[in-house]
Amino acid sequence: MLMTEPLYTFDDINRLIPHDGDMCLWDSVIAFDESTIQCRTQRHLSQTHPLKTKGRLSKLHLIEFGAQSIAIHGGLLHQQTLKIPRPGYLASLKNINFGTFNDQTLYIHCFSNQIMADDQSKLYQFELTDYEHQLICSGRALVVHPDTQED
Repeated sequence: MLMTEPLYTFDDINRLIPHDGDMCLWDSVIAFDESTIQCRTQRHLSQTHPLKTKGRLSKLHLIEFGAQSIAIHGGLLHQQTLKIPRPGYLASLKNINFGTFNDQTLYIHCFSNQIMADDQSKLYQFELTDYEHQLICSGRALVVHPDTQED
C-alpha cells in the first residue's frame, strides 16, 4: 500500500476536536479540501482502545469513526477561516451499510464528502475502507449546529 505523508497528525487532530486523548480515533489527515477529507488510523489496534468491549470493536463503532472525520473536516474549515468552531451534533444517520470488518485491519481509511452545508447544518457522505480498499462502513450523516446567538 502506498503511504501518503499526512497533512495533519494525531497531535494536530487531538487539539482540533473535542474528542481528545484515547477518544480521538484518527492518526492523521492525508487529504483535505473545502468539501472532502481523507483520514487514516491504526489506533483501533490498541487492546486498550476505549470503544472496545472484551478486546473487540463493534461494527456500530465504525459510525463514530465517520462522525469524527466530519468533526475534523469542520474544525479544519474553521481553522482556515480563523472562525471559532461551532458545536455540532449528530442529528441523523441514513443509508448505513456495513461490509466485512475485522478489527485487526491494518489501517482504516475514511473518505468523507460534504454534500450540503449552511449555517444550521451539514450533510456528509462517509465511507470507511480497510487497507485493501474493501468497504467496511458507509452512510450519510446530518450534523446540526444549535443557534448560539444570545438574545
